Amino acid sequence: MIDYQMNEQVKTTGNFITFAYGYYSFELSDGEVLAFDEVSKKVLDKYDLKSKEYSGQKFEIHYSIILDDTDQEDFVILRLDNLTIMET
Repeated sequence: MIDYQMNEQVKTTGNFITFAYGYYSFELSDGEVLAFDEVSKKVLDKYDLKSKEYSGQKFEIHYSIILDDTDQEDFVILRLDNLTIMET
């Protein structure tokens, strides 16, 4: 069996929903909800997403989809790499 790790980068827009149970949730423009379990330090330094301040705010979202198959189980990790507030 071959172990591998894949990292795909994605750019989209969506509204921040909330931080709950260790996940940062965003609703994308197509209605899909993404829950990020990893967030870059750059994003956390710029935005306090654990507060209610940004709830409902529209962002340009840059994230990575990381597929890790190193221990015989597939894990998909969504990592939030960058956020930019969009003007309304």
